[in-house]
This record gives sequence, C-alpha cells and structure tokens, in this order.
Amino acid sequence: MSRHHVLVVDDEKVQAAILQEILTSEGINVTAISDSVKALDLVKETDFDIVVTDLRMPRMGGLELLRSIKTLKPSMTVIVMTAYGTIETAVQAMREGAYDYVTKPFSKDEFILTIRRAIKNIEMENENRYLKGELGLRYQTENILGKSQAMQNVLRLVNRVSLDDKVTVLITGETGTGKSIVARTIHYNSARKEKPFIEVNCAAIPEGLLESEFFGHEKGAFTGALAHRVGRFELADQGTLFLDEVAEMNAQLQGKFLRVIETKAFERVGGTKTIKVDVRIIAATNRDLQEEVKVGRFRGDLFYRLNVIPIHLPPLRERLEDIPILVEHFLEKFRLEGRRHVQISQDAIKKLMEYDYPGNVRELENLLERAVILSEGGVVTPDELYLAPGVKAAPVETAQERSQRTFKMVGRQAVEAAERTIILESLRRHHWNKSRVAEELGIDYKTLRMKIKRYEIDREI
Repeated sequence: MSRHHVLVVDDEKVQAAILQEILTSEGINVTAISDSVKALDLVKETDFDIVVTDLRMPRMGGLELLRSIKTLKPSMTVIVMTAYGTIETAVQAMREGAYDYVTKPFSKDEFILTIRRAIKNIEMENENRYLKGELGLRYQTENILGKSQAMQNVLRLVNRVSLDDKVTVLITGETGTGKSIVARTIHYNSARKEKPFIEVNCAAIPEGLLESEFFGHEKGAFTGALAHRVGRFELADQGTLFLDEVAEMNAQLQGKFLRVIETKAFERVGGTKTIKVDVRIIAATNRDLQEEVKVGRFRGDLFYRLNVIPIHLPPLRERLEDIPILVEHFLEKFRLEGRRHVQISQDAIKKLMEYDYPGNVRELENLLERAVILSEGGVVTPDELYLAPGVKAAPVETAQERSQRTFKMVGRQAVEAAERTIILESLRRHHWNKSRVAEELGIDYKTLRMKIKRYEIDREI
C-alpha cells in the first residue's frame, strides 16, 4: 500500500506522531502535521489520497478544513476523528462529504481497518474511471464503420445528437444492424459519459414485470416483492436509459412511460413518494413504429415523444461496399481476443458481397468467426464460408438513390415532429381553444382539426 499517501492532521503532536507510526508500519506513506492552516496549504501542493483530521482544533476546525478541501479537491477522501461527545459534528461532516469517522479513543486495529477500507474504495473508484475510459475509447464515433453514404449520414447524425445530452433519439433498423452500438456511442460521446448507461430489453422482460423493472417497487407491493427495489429509471439518473425493442411495451406501460418522459417524475410500484430524475432517453426498435401506431399497437403521442431525432440504420444488403471494412475490423478483433491471425482471399470477399445477410452485421461477424476457427491455413477461402443456401444479395439501390431516400425520410419525419410540437404547445397556451390556435398558426380551423387527428394529439386532463 506504499503508493498511497495519507495526511494526518491533529493539533496534539503526540497523537499525530502515534498515528503516523501506525500507518508507516503498514507500509503507507504518511505526512503528519499539527497546524490545520498549514495542512490546507499542503493539500494545495500535494496529491494526498486520504486526509485524516481531528474535528476540534485551534485556528481552523476540522469541519472547516473538510469544506475547504472539498472545494479545492472534491474527490479527495477525508476521514474525521471525533471525541464521543461530538458525534453529531462527525455526522455533519459525513453530510458534507467526509468518507468516514472514527471515535476517540479508538484502537490501532479499528484505525487501520478504516484506512484500509478507504484505500479499497479509492482503488475501486480508480478502476471504475479506467473502465469508463476504456468504454469511451471503444465507442468513439470513428468505430461506427462504413464508407457508404448511408453510414456517413448515420455518423453525422450521431455526432450532432451527441452534442445535445437531453434530446430523445429513436434508432430504427433490422435486427443485427448495430442499434445498441449506436446508442452507446451517443452516450459515451455526450456530457453524460461519466454517468450510468442503463439498457433495458423490453422484449426480454415478462410483461407483468416491466413496470417494476422501469420504476422499481416497494416491499410487499405485490406477491414476490420481498424487498424494496430500485428501478432502471432511478439507476439511470443523470445518465442514459436505452430502451431496446421499445415496441414490445404494452399499452398500459406506454401511457405511464409517456407521463414519465413529460414530467421526469414517477412513483415506485406500491409507493406514494414522487421521485424526480434527469434521464436521457434513447429508444430502438426493429419494427416500423409508424405502422404500429396506425394499427393501434403503439401510442401515437409516445411515438412522437420518442421520435424527436430519428436515426435509421440501413441493412447490410443495402451497403455491401462496407463489407471489406467490416471484414478487416472483425478479423483484427478476433486476433486481439487471442484467435489465430488470418487473412481473407479476394474470392472470399467476393462471395461475402454476393450474400443477402438476413442477420445483418451480426451475421457477418458470426460467419467470419466460424471461418477463422475452421480454416486450416492462414487465409480464409470461399470454402470456409458457410452461407445459407439460396440467399443472394438483392438488387441494391445506387448510393445516390439511397442518399436521396434517406434524406427525404429524415426530413419528413423531422418536419412532422416539429409541426406536432408547435401545435401541441399552441393548444396548451390557448387552453385547447382551437379557433385561437388556428388564428395564431395562420391555418384554417378545418386544417388544424385534420392535423390534430393525424398526429393523434389528445387533450390533456
């Protein structure tokens, strides 16, 4: 533990020296000082891991020293020492950011245990920061692979929405196109990257448990609720909540979810306390949500709340020119994971580009992984590519045609979402007086009614 540096602050010089000797015997680097004002100067100049301070000291008390340290270095670990009669002050110190406190007189073992616990906590926090940094590198925007125009359009949108950490995003695309990767990339390139990224697969959770999964529950709220549980919304506070397969929500939950998005507040199942959260929502689906709205399986008002910024991921069969880049990426990934380093022949690449990929990028990765395992030489040949029989690549649009279609779709959806928002805000402003709204927006009453019906804008109660 010698790499850790502890500052002991106690106006009783003998006590400070004893604590220094105890920690030094444990292999910890220790600085002891009896002047709290000079201690603060040391904190400014030196990167201590832990400060252990007495509470009652002349010139500057321990509580004031704690506040000053937390102002200078908010993440620094501070442990306070207090006499039995001043425990209330120690509790106040905990409220103001102290990690722990020990009550005088304390034993050597108790003191060492408290320091060891603090060091372990520091190491865990450092490891978490490292892992978050690794995740941030893994989900850089340049890791969204593809030179095709369709993927370049996706990349531009991802870069834009990453700058705004509040806007809601709806990612659409077939299974295996990489919706989860895009969601994580948005999060880890936003201002929320240090906060939680919580993923919920709505299709994988039994329908009866979805509400509890999202909002949590109180003990005894229903049969089997044996303890209090925190829901995904609370876990994602200050971060991002990713709803995969959002179309699988039942109608009742859709209504509750809409209310949470609008109010940023909810109650746990079986609870009465209102809980406020700050959560960025990213949703994904492999279904056509507009069609789901038309047939009545998905609420239109929730769709428009989610569809603020739509990002559509094209299937792999529509961007076959990206296959060589993806192949190179996956072969390198396998090599870094300890698999054999192999290359791929041009004939094998040609065969891969003639396939239709019903499983999209995920299927391509699986095909290559199998080929690497089964290939006998250092080069993957067409013979090692076990493609589903009879599945050929469909005629593909030109890059210009795809680009025009994508821009038209995104543009239309953005205009419709903006128009619905403007109408809804005007209705709220004029207390749902449609005549005044029509006048304000410069459209006739009949047109306004048609748009309200089209966008499924229901009067709020």
